[in-house]
Amino acid sequence: MDKRGNIVITGAVGAIGRATTQLLFAEGYRLFLVDRNERELRSLAGECPGSVPLAVDGTNPESVAHAFHQASAPRLDAVVLAVGIEGPVGPIEDCADEAFDEVMAVNVKSVWLGLKCSLKIMKPQKHGSIVALSSISGVMASPMLGAYAASKHAVVGLVRSAAREAAAYNVRVNALCPAPVESDMMRRIDGDLSARFPDRLGGAADASKLVPMKRYATPQEVARAAAFLCSDASSYCTGSTFMVDGGISCR
Repeated sequence: MDKRGNIVITGAVGAIGRATTQLLFAEGYRLFLVDRNERELRSLAGECPGSVPLAVDGTNPESVAHAFHQASAPRLDAVVLAVGIEGPVGPIEDCADEAFDEVMAVNVKSVWLGLKCSLKIMKPQKHGSIVALSSISGVMASPMLGAYAASKHAVVGLVRSAAREAAAYNVRVNALCPAPVESDMMRRIDGDLSARFPDRLGGAADASKLVPMKRYATPQEVARAAAFLCSDASSYCTGSTFMVDGGISCR
């Protein structure tokens, strides 16, 4: 990839979005940073001179389309779609319908819109890479996180379909599937589960010991995988569910 090209990162101020921003900035790319948290977004852009902050709700079609249009000159080289929320923690029967709708709107619609806008730009230019953040929960069960798992399975389905549609145009689409990541989101999930189920995992504060590598991923480890999928080093990779999971899926 031409390092003078443009990359869009949505959900830029989240743990993975921020780490990906910092890594790709250090590698010399021009970044368009999308997030609805304007204060944090401007702070992040200040750390990465030359990047363009775009305070946008990733579920708003008109705003997303405008942001991608800004990033398309002279061309759009790569996109990282990292918007996401965890949603309700607990049994499916206790999950409010409105909470389920919110998770699907944020986690799936943001990817849907990002894919649509990216493909409209990348197919005519016959070049580009799109990385959508799914999760280990997109390829296996996540008890007590049913809405989240449903949304991340949906992301994988969108990625695979888009990859088949775009392959003939030299546009690649991949899903990045991390295991639990050291982040505010994971701390909230662990806190909620521990509060509801105090005997969970023998009273352990988190589930890191269930990971074969005995720890959670760092945001930087996930960012390095995202950077690989954005780059020409992964030029024959498309439609994949790229695992960054410490061995959890090896079963």
